[in-house]
Amino acid sequence: MPDFDFRAPTTSRLALVVAVVTLAALASACGASNPNFCEGPACDEIDAAVVIDARPVLCTATGPDPSCPAATPVCVSGACTGLCDADGDCAGRPTAEAECHMPSGACVTCDESDVQAPITTDEDECPGANNAVCDSVTHTCRGCEDHAECFSGVCDAGRCAPPAEVIYMSANGVDGGNNCDNPAAGMGCLTLNFAIGKITVTRKYILMAPSATPYAARNNTDRADFNGDTAHVIGYGATVNRSGAGLILDVHAGSDVTIEGLTVSAGGGSGGTGILVNDSRLELFRATVRDNGGMGIDASSNSRLRILRSTLTNNDAGGILLNTGEFAIINSIITKNGDPGATNFGGVSLLSTATTNSLEFNTIAENSATSGTADQVICNNAALTARNNIISFLPSTTGRPRISGNCTHTYSLFSPDSATAGTGNMTITDPAMFMFTADFHIGTGSVAAGAAQSTNLAGDTLVDIDGHARMLNGTTVDVGADEIP
Repeated sequence: MPDFDFRAPTTSRLALVVAVVTLAALASACGASNPNFCEGPACDEIDAAVVIDARPVLCTATGPDPSCPAATPVCVSGACTGLCDADGDCAGRPTAEAECHMPSGACVTCDESDVQAPITTDEDECPGANNAVCDSVTHTCRGCEDHAECFSGVCDAGRCAPPAEVIYMSANGVDGGNNCDNPAAGMGCLTLNFAIGKITVTRKYILMAPSATPYAARNNTDRADFNGDTAHVIGYGATVNRSGAGLILDVHAGSDVTIEGLTVSAGGGSGGTGILVNDSRLELFRATVRDNGGMGIDASSNSRLRILRSTLTNNDAGGILLNTGEFAIINSIITKNGDPGATNFGGVSLLSTATTNSLEFNTIAENSATSGTADQVICNNAALTARNNIISFLPSTTGRPRISGNCTHTYSLFSPDSATAGTGNMTITDPAMFMFTADFHIGTGSVAAGAAQSTNLAGDTLVDIDGHARMLNGTTVDVGADEIP
């Protein structure tokens, strides 16, 4: 191979020198924040990816220019580099770029943050009920994810319900007139039964304002009566009871009722059941039924129960009884129900043989029943596999059955009984190993941690009672209602 003569100014060598000098000049220009090539705070550094910055869009006028990009909608000295500071700066642009988001200076679809603007006002840039919330990150319209995001206070499956579909209640409101139409503080109707009377085909939501003072089921100490009604009651921070002994909520005659966030308590006497369900559908979501003299829930005549992320505790005649119908009980805590000297079941008695039933990720513990009767779970359904449940009893009640029936139990923890047949089941000799808190969540180091079957999780089983993802800690999942965060 011949030697190159680096002393000779050949044409090829000269071209190489020119190319190197040109690249150096370009790099130097960007490093010097050349406005013709660099935009934004990264202009002070040469691009790590060796990508030359795009030129700013040129414009002719000074001021807002619809031809400029939405991110820099104002023309300054012949270049689209300015930011908006009022909605008028976004005039003439498409609807998706018609509002000025002043913190960023960009023209966007909407300028609120995770909320629906007052409807029918000039600020309501997201008028569709299914797309009514302005996202705080993208500043585009999306479906609601929480009740607080909606102007009416009601979000249902991504849809903000219009105020005309909502019946408002306040613990210092008054039954009568049009009070149920008014969400203002101190307004709204007072008793749940009066609100039920306002239900129509197009008005099914009952929104109970949070209150330390319990709501009355009815003003004459009677029950609240869902008689063939379709209703969705939302009561976070609210409690409903009745002044005298007896049933609190009566759901019958083909009703379809969802109770969300509400506490149902203090039904007095042996007939003081929290919720009676007859030939109807009831869904509890993040609700509590507690401290009733009768059962928590008594369901019969082919009723359908969905108990999701809810708590049933201290109900003297037992937690949940379902004679016939269908049930899904998932991510719920069922504890301290029943009476060791007076009740035929403690936690749950599920006598339905429907093939669609499910009993998963529940904590069923410290319930009581008469001697010889299963005090935690009675389940008669050969088609049902109940999995990932904690079933535990008080050591002071040894010698009694804990479960009965022909349901199959798998990947569940039983304490402190002898081994229970079923794949993945474990016997925990000391209930203290669950590390229960006062509300029957589990603590770090609990024997329930990572012991669940984690396959085929879907829908309601993807989160725990608190809404935490089931796979927070990698690929393992905890048994019971609670996933350790």
